[in-house]
Amino acid sequence: MSESRASVDHLLVGVSGSIAILNLPTYLAALRATFAREVRVIMTASAARLLSPSTVALLCEEVLLDEEPTPQRKPGHVELANWAGMFLILPASANILGQVANGLAQNLLTTTIMASPIPVIFCPNLNRTMWSKRAVQRNLRTLAEDGHLMVDPEYAPAYEVGTGEMADTLILPDPEALIRHLESMLPQIEAATEGRQRGTL
Repeated sequence: MSESRASVDHLLVGVSGSIAILNLPTYLAALRATFAREVRVIMTASAARLLSPSTVALLCEEVLLDEEPTPQRKPGHVELANWAGMFLILPASANILGQVANGLAQNLLTTTIMASPIPVIFCPNLNRTMWSKRAVQRNLRTLAEDGHLMVDPEYAPAYEVGTGEMADTLILPDPEALIRHLESMLPQIEAATEGRQRGTL
C-alpha cells in the first residue's frame, strides 16, 4: 500500500522569464499527478515569449497573462490570491525577486503576490555569479523577513545558455525533490490560512 502524501486543492504557479521555464511542463505534470488537484498559472510577458502559453494550458486549468481589458471577465489579482491554497513562483528570476522584495507590483504576477494573504514560495533560478551578488542575497533576506518561503537551487552539472557550455551551476530541484519541499512547507501555509480565516470571523 502506497504511503499517503500531503496535497493541496488549489495551486497557483507564477512563472517568470528564466531559461528554466523550458522544463516547466515536466514540473506541472508532476505537480498535477501527485500534489495539486487544480493548478492555475500566471505567466509574465517575458515568460510567455520563452514558452508558449498554449503549451502550458495543456497541463493546468487556466493560464493568465498580462492582457489589455476585454469584454470577457478574467479573474483579477485579489481573486487569484484568495483562490490559492499554495502560491509557488517557478522559476523565480532575479528580476521577480527584486521586484517583490522592493514592493513593486508592475504586472499581474507581482500584483497577485502583493495581494497574497499567505506566504509565497519562491524557487530561484540564477547562475552562480548572479546568486552571489549582494543585491540578490539582500533581496532573498528581505523576502524571508517578509514571511515568504524559499526553495534553494542545487549545484549540479548543467548546460549554461549564457556560455554555451556544461558547467557546475545552480539549478532547480528535480520535480520529485521540489514536491517534497512543498509537502514540508504545507503546514506553514495551512497555519497562515487558518490564521487568516480566524481573523475574518
